[in-house]
Amino acid sequence: MTAHVVGLHALIALAIVLAGLFLTRYAIPRPPVGRFVGADIAVMVVALVAMPFAYLHIPVGIVVTVFGVVVFTFAQLTLAPVIGGRAAAISAGLLCCGDVAAYFAGWTQAVLVLNDVAVILLVVGAVNLWVQTAITPAQVAALAAALTCYDTLATGLSSLTLDFVARLDGLPFAPVLATRYGADPSIAGLGDCLMLALWPLVAFRWYGRRAGWTAAGIDAVLLAVMVAAFLSGSGAVPLLSILGPLIVAQWLFWRRRPAAAPSRPQVEQALGGTIPGGVWVALADGQVVGEGPTPGRARQAARLSGAEAVPVIRYQPAR
Repeated sequence: MTAHVVGLHALIALAIVLAGLFLTRYAIPRPPVGRFVGADIAVMVVALVAMPFAYLHIPVGIVVTVFGVVVFTFAQLTLAPVIGGRAAAISAGLLCCGDVAAYFAGWTQAVLVLNDVAVILLVVGAVNLWVQTAITPAQVAALAAALTCYDTLATGLSSLTLDFVARLDGLPFAPVLATRYGADPSIAGLGDCLMLALWPLVAFRWYGRRAGWTAAGIDAVLLAVMVAAFLSGSGAVPLLSILGPLIVAQWLFWRRRPAAAPSRPQVEQALGGTIPGGVWVALADGQVVGEGPTPGRARQAARLSGAEAVPVIRYQPAR
């Protein structure tokens, strides 16, 4: 039991780390979806809340097909910047086909492993796509608050989560990270993994390195508490009931601390080297969000990066 619980939380930590590393190295080919608005958050809440009901009441074939499409899409989006578009599509297709084939062959462990790979790719891709499309800290806090209410009701005050876990036992494309199925499962829901990975990246982007590392540290402490709770026999723990208020509290704290404009060394570090002569740099919320040979090009780069605020253009003269 101990190995399964520790392994599960190691997988969650891996998903968080990979999401952060991906953000520093790659950019997902962004669909023309614009920026996040309140309606987008409402849709996300409805989708995450409806997921358990879908698995419980919709025919298995339909549910597996829908989530299979979601897994293929995000696996391809996540892998494309790393290995190229064609290779990413082939790899995503092989992952989905392998998951289905393992299910029909009765290879439960293979299904579990392939599901975990799919969920990690989905978390990394979805979180980075949301950050690229300029989801704001306020929107993440609103999402966290809504999911806190849901998780408290579904896990803490009713049997919905337990029924959900029992229903998806061994199915392909199950939206959970797991190290064991069966009567005594070791499982974390997709919503939990998404919120654990999302907030540190958003905090880093909007409030700076200190806020990002603080959020990551809180994640680490919370995962350690979850491990202790599982090992003590507490059963299903509504993680979002704890994480949600922590995200809201961090948002309320950091939003009152305006970010300082970066110094020249910080700008150079953000641009990956010494600033060449005659470069215009776009700053938004104290962060470098674009650069170019003219103010217009710098603003365009800022918009393509998903900057929510109107950037301030600062000219960096030639040395």
